[in-house]
Amino acid sequence: MLKNIGVLRSLSFILGIALLLSVSCSDRRDYVPSGSKLIILGFDGVDPGWMNKWMEEGKLPNLQRLKELGDYSELQSTIPPQSPVAWSSFATGTNPGGHGIYDFVKRHPENYMPDVAVMDLQPPELMLGLFPTSSAHGEVTRGGTAFWKIAADSGIHSTVLFVPYTFPPEDISPGKMMSGLGTPDLRGTNSTFTYMATDLTSEELSQPVGGGKLVKVNVINGEVATYLETLVHPKKNERIRVPLNFSIRDDRTVEVRLDERSTILKVGTWSEWLPFRVKITPFLKAAGICRCYVFSTTPEFRLYVTPLSMDPSDPYMPMSFPDGFSRELFEKVGYFKTVGWAYDTSVLNEERLSEAQWLEAMKMITAERERIFYSELERRDWDLFICAFTDTDRAAHMFYRYLDIGHPGYDPIGAAQFGDALESTYRHMDRFVGEVMDKYVDEETTLIVMSDHGFHSFRRGFNTNTWLAQNGYLFFEGMEKLLPGQEIPEEMYPQGDFFPKVVWEKTKAYALGTGQIYFNLKGREAKGIVKPGEEYDHLLDEIAMKLMEVRDPLNGKPVFSAIYKSKDVYRGDYISAAPELQLGFAEGYRTSKETMLGGIPPALITNNLSKWSGDHSASAMEETPGVLFANRPIDKDNPAIIDFAPTALGFFDVGTPPVMEGSSFFDYTK
Repeated sequence: MLKNIGVLRSLSFILGIALLLSVSCSDRRDYVPSGSKLIILGFDGVDPGWMNKWMEEGKLPNLQRLKELGDYSELQSTIPPQSPVAWSSFATGTNPGGHGIYDFVKRHPENYMPDVAVMDLQPPELMLGLFPTSSAHGEVTRGGTAFWKIAADSGIHSTVLFVPYTFPPEDISPGKMMSGLGTPDLRGTNSTFTYMATDLTSEELSQPVGGGKLVKVNVINGEVATYLETLVHPKKNERIRVPLNFSIRDDRTVEVRLDERSTILKVGTWSEWLPFRVKITPFLKAAGICRCYVFSTTPEFRLYVTPLSMDPSDPYMPMSFPDGFSRELFEKVGYFKTVGWAYDTSVLNEERLSEAQWLEAMKMITAERERIFYSELERRDWDLFICAFTDTDRAAHMFYRYLDIGHPGYDPIGAAQFGDALESTYRHMDRFVGEVMDKYVDEETTLIVMSDHGFHSFRRGFNTNTWLAQNGYLFFEGMEKLLPGQEIPEEMYPQGDFFPKVVWEKTKAYALGTGQIYFNLKGREAKGIVKPGEEYDHLLDEIAMKLMEVRDPLNGKPVFSAIYKSKDVYRGDYISAAPELQLGFAEGYRTSKETMLGGIPPALITNNLSKWSGDHSASAMEETPGVLFANRPIDKDNPAIIDFAPTALGFFDVGTPPVMEGSSFFDYTK
């Protein structure tokens, strides 16, 4: 949304925006039903194994009913079977080579540094450092064309809600879109929480915090004066601070003051959404919202602040289409979380929220999204309706350790309390599907329920760069002193992220992201040494073969089920961005968190003691399918997520572009 532009913008530009908005609204008011309707409900990370178990036990009666009414199949995911890759293939009907998203993380060959693969943000441009001449906005990083865009260009009215990696939103006139996973917070990050306390130690403050920020505060005469760090100033390269103050009334209540607004909060409860403004310049402000949770006031003051959401009633950058659609939703249901990573897994992983507190927050956010879902579904001004929910995925990530007695983080006491957390999330999904079937699905409506991938236990982490160093493919400072065949001493391994002390002139391969290996290719990487052709092909075969032979010394089990060569599994206009090798981990294994950002720790395989205990991000695709239900027959063996685009377009008799690889899993001739 354009902010405080006023007379600095031409009248014609403002009138043009108004005209576009009025046309969009008029299109919706003049909607004429075209007949058959299609609803696609996506539930991220629903695993067929757990789902079938609970269906057989009678705990998911509505999914069972949908299966009996129509059909059910496992759904082939992508390589790798992770959300940004799979949902991009869902949208475009192509493999990753056709849309260019291979992982959460990408690398820059010119400097080997990692970057976010799915989010590219542009700050507003400021004239004289004061006057905005453009809005902050996101830029598309995914290639290909989403099927809802193709449908919209053919006049199909679509409503697309919270589908992962639909930020920035696109023009799907005459339809509407609210972006999902990938929408940044008001710091410009994926999701960053804030934890404030009087008893934070120097050691805690000196350690990096995954997905969060720790702030030590002081209580002086019952008052706490602090601040929230928000977005980076586009000219000063420093974060803008918003004052946040607390008055401790007694041991149970606190007055919270944020941006000249105040509210009373009880210890052990969640605040309502608190709106605030960020003053970027005297002529440009950004609006945000957050929630607080006070753990205690005495003897120590402790507080959690959610990741800062862009205010849906006045967004700092476009996150819906039309731009005013998020405000329409706000006017219907009130404030709601707009950060795409809706469920703050980092705060639980860092043990700043308890399991019970985290689950309470998850339920509140899911309820918000369901209110939005029903408010738009009931309008019936759509032909195609798509909505995705991610609570099923996040619950599996965080509570798998209570389902797997062999997980190093398994705790029987915790399992007794929270062992049903994932099952409860599935049962909630089942009730939701049942309500949709009963109230909104008739003979003219086709309902599809799907998930993008399955799940596995994440028991042990594999340090890929460590393996590459131990096998002579990655070289760091000090290794030149080693004798042939000598093991690398533990003290020699460099500490830190981003390939510390790597000697690129002697390195053939390096790992980054959840399961990618790149070659240091001559002519592509800045200091590449691997020659294209015969040397490249030999290295590809050699590393792939050796990785498949890796066994865990703890139990003798293979670490990998598959190693994929990009040249064998990817094709399309974005193949140049692909890694040379994609790892396909076996059950129980995943890339270590250190490897994801280019770390090289001493141990090759380590126990995963994190609360993030389930995963799928670099599992073997063949072992990680999603699920597919429909209230009509599924007329295709082994349907895949790339089949959704041609299935939806075929439903509305819209032609499928040649670039789309899948085919419809419905037979429209019957």
